[in-house]
Parts: sequence; structure tokens; C-alpha cells
Amino acid sequence: MGMRPPTTAPGQHLGFHDRLQALRQDSSSGSSIFSGSPTPPLPAIAENWEVHSAHSVFSDSASSCGSDTFTDMNSPLPPFDSLDSFARSAPELHEVKQLQMDPLEGFAKDPYDEEIATTREIFAPTSALSRSSSYPDPTSAFLSPSGSGGSPYDFSVPPFSEYTTRESRRGLLDHFCNVLSHLIVFKEESGNPFRQMVLPLAQKSPPLLNAIYAISSAHLEHRGLHVEERALDLHSKALSGLQNLIAHKDEGNRDEVLAVIILMLYYEVVRSGSSTVLNSHLRGALSIMRERRGKRSATSVFLERAFRYFDVASALSFGSSPMSGTILAPTAQDYNAMPDRSAMAAVDTLFGLVADLWPLIHRLASLVDVKRNLEKQELASPGHEKANNMRSDFETNTSSIELALHQWIPKIPAVVVATENPADDSRLQSILNNAEAHRQAAFVFLYRNLLSQPRSSAKVQTSAKQALQTCLRVVIFSGPMAALVWPLFTAACEAIEDNDRNVARTVFRHLETRQGMNNIVTAWEVCEEIWRRSDAGQGDVEWRDVAQDLGREVIFG
Repeated sequence: MGMRPPTTAPGQHLGFHDRLQALRQDSSSGSSIFSGSPTPPLPAIAENWEVHSAHSVFSDSASSCGSDTFTDMNSPLPPFDSLDSFARSAPELHEVKQLQMDPLEGFAKDPYDEEIATTREIFAPTSALSRSSSYPDPTSAFLSPSGSGGSPYDFSVPPFSEYTTRESRRGLLDHFCNVLSHLIVFKEESGNPFRQMVLPLAQKSPPLLNAIYAISSAHLEHRGLHVEERALDLHSKALSGLQNLIAHKDEGNRDEVLAVIILMLYYEVVRSGSSTVLNSHLRGALSIMRERRGKRSATSVFLERAFRYFDVASALSFGSSPMSGTILAPTAQDYNAMPDRSAMAAVDTLFGLVADLWPLIHRLASLVDVKRNLEKQELASPGHEKANNMRSDFETNTSSIELALHQWIPKIPAVVVATENPADDSRLQSILNNAEAHRQAAFVFLYRNLLSQPRSSAKVQTSAKQALQTCLRVVIFSGPMAALVWPLFTAACEAIEDNDRNVARTVFRHLETRQGMNNIVTAWEVCEEIWRRSDAGQGDVEWRDVAQDLGREVIFG
């Protein structure tokens, strides 16, 4: 279980907005995490601690999105059309400012950091079906679709009685709706698709219900909470029901089958399960998608997009190519046609602000097999024309991807009017930093996995440091932490200096505390072992070899 950072001394408590204000108070001096001077010590922080300005993701240039323009917490975000003018060249390695220790030590804990009891009976009275998490606002538990007067799935007391009469299972449904569904999306302004689309399907689908029970039970078990039905037993029931659905599948139940498979993928993430099982689920989902003949519903589109996320994430996990073909990025017309002209309108529910970066990451993952085949060809026929042509194509692809990564910025409508709500501002900054962390991790993957540069190279270290610091800002801004494992792990594996490793530990700790999923713990354990072996002089160890030696599998998601 994740550890909570220590709170401030009595009388020196810093709340969320005080913390954010403190992190920005030196913006007028031009300080930044990369090149600025430390902020003067805060009352609650030891004199030898350094707190750096929480600039936006684009503080690698002379300007920063938001840091120099904020005068108070109610200031709106700057126009996003100004992002196009930012210099995208990466800073030199020596320009990356080191963080001397845990930047969150001494700050007051956030609501989601509340200590969780190791054992408790959570399903006794109906009143026990209260929220297990204070993130986000409980009033958003059942958001109705945009434009409707209310949800057709408003629940009476006892909650979820139309799904099951068993209190323990109603507790699992409550956990899924009020905790898990919040943790795996980036925004919920127009509703949470897992509650609006997946949950209604489960009312008449025992396999889908069992899948929901299984993932909720697994999440609670990882937290050390007592659950009446074991996650493994519920998972077995869901798998048995899925096999029966597949055996009798028709056009009418394809969404149901796909929804069960997608939840089984999430189950593998929560449990940090098996790559064999995960790949089997992905192949099954791809088969269902290819056989679809009728018109796709909104639920179908959502589930297929979830598949495409897992397809690439699993390829990055296992060093294989994605099963799906090329992903089409959203077009400029897609963004300009947004009815909601707000910054959050550009945020994708599943992808955050990396929806148009995901095709590039898809191409990166696809080149792993290309590189493997190239090396086999060059070993078998060195200097042969076929090998030379393969090498030329490979270098062309890697160069084009590198250029595209340098040019990429989040696509937010230029005419957007940013919110003046400080909470929404900090959430957007967190999502922006999450996107930049993916971009920097993609550079690390390109240089290390495809171009085989050593861990100590300036390009690898610069991108790894920037990725870790943007991951840290995701935590500082206390926004959504979905999909953060891959960029964090990719950068942390290449960390050489203690300062960078401590930043990674800080993010891992807060990420595990917030998300509560076993794949985060597994990734952290593998990182620690990589660092130990590296310090012992074992060279540039491959993380998959380390994971195999530990009997672990790192699953991104």
C-alpha cells in the first residue's frame, strides 16, 4: 500500500490552494524547474528544502504556459493558441534543474491520501455503501448524459438493488461506480462512460456483472480490505460466462462481449496479471471488432477506443507490435467542431491530451518487431541489399518519429476560453503534464529501445529527467493520474542519479496511493531492482530480464 507524505507541523498547515500558490509564487522571477532559483522556504518546510515553481509542461522554453501569467489562483489560463509559438527544442542535459528531495514532503496530505484500514467489514449495513474515496465530488457519482434532464439509471434505496439482492455485491458495484470508474478516466463533465454505457449493459448480463465484481474485489483486496467473495472466484465466473457468450455470439450481444473483455483487461492491470491472458483477451476483442457488421453505437465506439489504448499499452509492456493497424489521429475539424469551447473539452475521457500522440506511440511500438527482424537479417546476411534496404527504412521511420515528437503539442482549440475555476485550472495543468510526460517517455523509448543508445547518453538522460519532472507535476497539481505508469516507469528505469530516483519514488508512492493497483507496485519493484543492479556494476540491464528474474510482469494501463 502507498505511504502518505508527512503533514506539516501544528499551526503550519498548507492546504491545496496554498500549496499551488506557493509553488507558483516565484513565477515573477522567471524561476523554473529547469533553470530557476529555488523558491524562498515556506513556513512549513525545513530551511534546507527547495521548492520549485510548478510551471506548465512547456517550461523547457524561455516562456512557460501559465507560470508567468498567474497572479493569483483565480487567474484564467493563457490563450492556448500561444502554445504554437513555443520553442520545442529540448534543453541540454546540464540545464535540467535537479530536485534535491521529495518536493511533496512537508505539505498537507490530500483527501485521497487518507489512511486506509487494513481490515474492515465493508458490506454490513446499507449505510456502509458510502464512498470509499473522496475523489472526485460524490455528487458526480451518477452524472446524466449531456442535454438530458436526468439519468434513466437513478438508483433507489438500497443502491443497486435492481442488479443484485446481495449486499456484498451491491458494495462491489458501489466501489466500481464511486471509486474505480473515477480513477480510469480523465474527465467526467458529461458523464462517466463506465457508468453510463458499461453499467446499464450489466443489468441483464451476468458475465459483465461478474467482471465488475471481480475488478472491484481485486482493487479492494489490493488495499488490504476484507471482501466476502474473492476476486479470483469472481474472475473465474466472469471468464466462464464470457466463454458462453462467445460460443453463442451474435450481432446483438457484441457490445456485451466486448465490454466483458475490456473489464477483464482492467482486471489484469489491477492484479498485475499474466501477459498470456491479457494477449488472449486482446485477440478476442479484435476478433469481435472485425466481425461487426451493423452500425456502431456510442457504446461500441467507446469500447473499441478502450481496446486501442490497451493494444498499444500491452505492446509497450511485452515488447511486441500492436495487434491493430494504424490509428488515425483526431483531425483539426474534430477539435474545431467541439460544441463546448472550453479547455477541458479538448481532453479525451480515456486518453487525456494524448489522443493525437497515441498514433506516434503506436508507430514506436510497431518498430520493435521491425528492429528485431532487421537485426536478424543483418546477422544472417551482413551487407546484403535486403538488409541495407531494411536499415534505410528503419532509420527513415525513426527519424520521422523523432521529428514528429519534437513538433508535437497538445491540440486545444485556439478560441478556447479557459475556466476561472482554480480546481479546473489545476486539473488541466495536471493533464497537460501527463501529456508531456508521455512525449518525453516516447523520446526515451525511441533512443533506448529503438536506437540502442546507452543509458548514460545525454539524449536519454535529458528526456528521462524531463519525463520524471512532468510526472511529478501531475502529482503536485493533484489531477487525474490515469495512464501515468508507462511514462513514469520508462523514465525511472533510466534514472542514474539519486535525485532522479527519489523523484520517481515520490511519484510511485503517490500514484499507488491514489490508484491502488498492483501493476504500479510491480513497476516500482522492478525499478528498484534495476537501480540496484546498475549500482552493482551490471551495466545497462534490460528491464524485462529483471522482471523475469523477479517472477514479475509489468503491465501498463
